[in-house]
Amino acid sequence: MKMVDEDAILRFAQLNAEAIAMNDAALADDLDEARFRAHLIRTAAEEMGLSEVVEAAQDVVVLLRAPGTVPLPDYGHAMLRLARILTPRD
Repeated sequence: MKMVDEDAILRFAQLNAEAIAMNDAALADDLDEARFRAHLIRTAAEEMGLSEVVEAAQDVVVLLRAPGTVPLPDYGHAMLRLARILTPRD
């Protein structure tokens, strides 16, 4: 019988919720909120040891740039990549 780490599942689900909120914020043109969420995802992924998620979230952070600035091109693609990494696969 395989043990289920419920805490890890809940933390991963929270990462997904943050990614959804980040994408919703970007779609609403609230890039400062999207930046905040990207930082949360990166920090939580670092704590969880999820290097692929950390790398993808860092790409989003870099492309969104600092609050109050214009993001670099392709930040949307970076957000999509992060969402795909966080999407459970069968």
